[in-house]
Formats: sequence, structure tokens, C-alpha cells
Amino acid sequence: MKTKNTTIVASCLLACVSTTFGTPGYDDLSLGSTYYPGGSTASESVSMLFRDFQWWDGTWTSGGEATVGNGGWACGTTHELGLNNINVIFDYVGSVGSSTDVSFDFGEHGGNINVAINGDAYNTDNFIDLHGLVIGGTTFNVVSGGYGHDCGRVEISGLVHKLRVGGQELWLDNITSTPNDPCQYGYEDLAGIAVGTPGDTFTTDGIDFYVAGFQWWGGTWTYGGLMKVDTTGLACATGNELWVNNCTVVHDFAASTGPMDNVSIQFGEYGGNVNVEINGDFRNAHNFIDLDGSVIGGVLVSIPYGGLGNDCGTMVLTGTVSTLGIGGQELWLDCLEGDSNGNQSKPGDTNGDGTVDVMDLLAVIQAWGACSGDCPADLNGDGTVDVMDLLMVLENWG
Repeated sequence: MKTKNTTIVASCLLACVSTTFGTPGYDDLSLGSTYYPGGSTASESVSMLFRDFQWWDGTWTSGGEATVGNGGWACGTTHELGLNNINVIFDYVGSVGSSTDVSFDFGEHGGNINVAINGDAYNTDNFIDLHGLVIGGTTFNVVSGGYGHDCGRVEISGLVHKLRVGGQELWLDNITSTPNDPCQYGYEDLAGIAVGTPGDTFTTDGIDFYVAGFQWWGGTWTYGGLMKVDTTGLACATGNELWVNNCTVVHDFAASTGPMDNVSIQFGEYGGNVNVEINGDFRNAHNFIDLDGSVIGGVLVSIPYGGLGNDCGTMVLTGTVSTLGIGGQELWLDCLEGDSNGNQSKPGDTNGDGTVDVMDLLAVIQAWGACSGDCPADLNGDGTVDVMDLLMVLENWG
């Protein structure tokens, strides 16, 4: 293990005296307070959880400790948190709510460091190794220092649900953040006790929804599930969220607000497989990450972070979305975002993108035959996709 370089620390203290820091961290904790893996506390209302540390060779240790001191190791003059073979998790979503633009000062004086944002974990020599990386859907920037045996500052741009930082001889100070803006569509106008089952419909934020069946991994369909409005934060946001249990919640944009572009939604996925249906095109996957890079219903699906199972994440849809169905067994949804497409539906337009083209032709061919429920390719609504629907596409081409 590397040893502390007191010369560097002393010189950093002199250089940092005139620096203006943000809100001091840990001043509400008593000097000398010590925490061990499995312990917890809170500073400035942010929940802090202490966990095992991973050494450079991949081995985990539960023998570390965290201590509140004021020795200036993070190049400040107030209370600071020393991490010795231990990780601390700043649980924003579990306390003050997910936050943006998180930053902190550090003094890094020996050994490797652990960093994880929204479950996306790294083990590296120094902070500078992570500069410019996209971690957990955020951008990690080292604005000063970070080369080892020095002080510096990290700024994280993006939405942070949980931040984990650990080291062997690492000191942290001046943790600051900005509360996350409210979701564009967050289901906040739904009552907390609302329960829906397949066949039910509801409206929130002007968007029409309906509850549909769910397909298990083996291909069997069930219609015995339920959807409930919850407030547990399991989608890693605050306020109301949708708990989806063995059913599918379909966002019917085309029937209400009109098709939407640049759609994204946060999720918490904690068990079982997931169903995703976009513009009538259905997929059944183990986890959301399995759909990353797929084109579904003429829309590109990307999972910028999360989606591995037992985690939170975000699904981003690039393209025009008329209907979006998401189902799971232990799934929570929140923070739907999207832009009004502005296109008016026209005869023959199966996906609501304002154009009748080869995508609509393929949609009709793929759905050929009897259909029921959500069936965008049934253009004349007679319950069957047949030559009449095909002719409607050809007559309105362009």
C-alpha cells in the first residue's frame, strides 16, 4: 500500500486556503465518529451507507473504516470523511431524492479507488483514470487533481440516484448536489391506492393508458396481474410511480397526446422477465439491457445505464412512438419524458410517424390475419389485417 505524502498535503493546504468551496460536508457529524461496513448515517439529510471495499486485485474486504476528521487531508478546513478500505454510498434516491450535478472535493493519498454511479462500477488507480467517462448515465469529470497523492475536485453531470466512492487513504469533503427537476410525466395525478388489472384504462397527465396481459419467459400469457400506483422510490425517482406486476402498461400516445419523439422512461427491475411493445412490435427479454441497440416498431432502443436486473435504469427511444407497452413481474416505472411529434395521423400510417412508407407495408404483412386488442396494422378496424388494409397503405403512400 502507498503511504501518505505529507509534503504534498502541506503544499496543497497552502494552495487551497483561498479557494471558495460549496456547502461544507459532514459538519453536522461529530469529530471522531467512526463507521464500519454495514453501518449508516446521514449528513445534511443525505443517507450514507458504508460497505465493503474492493482492492485492486478484485478481492473484497470488510475490515475497513470511515472516520470524521478535520486534518485537512481533503485540502479544506472543516470536517471531512476519511475512507480507509471502505466504500460510502450516498443514497440520494433513498433520502433527498435523485439529484443532478453532484460534486465533491477529495484528497487521494494511497491505494486504489472504487467509484459506482447508479450501479455502474469502476475500480481504478486514480480518479483521473475516469475523467470524461460516461458512468451510470452521467458524465464524470475531474476538474482538478486526481493523479494520486494530491487533492482535487470531481463534478458529475447528470442524474445521480446513488453514488459510491471508496479508497484506501481517501478523504472526501464538500459534497454538493442539485435536486432533480420534476419528471415531465410522473403519474403524480394518480391516487396512491389506484389498482388496475388487464382490461382497465386510465389517464394521467393527459396520456391514455390501458393495462394488458403479460407474457412469461416460456411464452405463456397471463391476465391475472395488476398495476398499482406506488411511492417506494424503486424506480429511483420521487413521488408516484407505477408498480407493474405480471401485466403490461400501455402508453397510448396516438389516442391522446399524439405520437411522441425522444421518449425515455426510468425503471426499477427486480425480478422476472420484461415485455416491451413499441408501435405494435413486441419483444420478450430477460432484462432491459438485452434490448439495447434493437429497433422495435421502427424505433431505436438504447439503455444508457442499468437494465442488468435488480437495478434501476433508463430506456431511451429514438424515433416516433405511437404506443409504448412495458410489462414485468417486479417492475417499477417513473419519469416518462417525450416531445410532441406534431404529425397528424393519416390513412395507412400504422406507426403514427406522419408518413405512409415501407415500414407501414411491413407492419401490415407481419400482422396478417385476425387480430384483437392493440392492432395498429388493422387500419380499417374490422378485426382482420388483410388485403383491405394493404390497399389502404398503397393508396396513401408517401
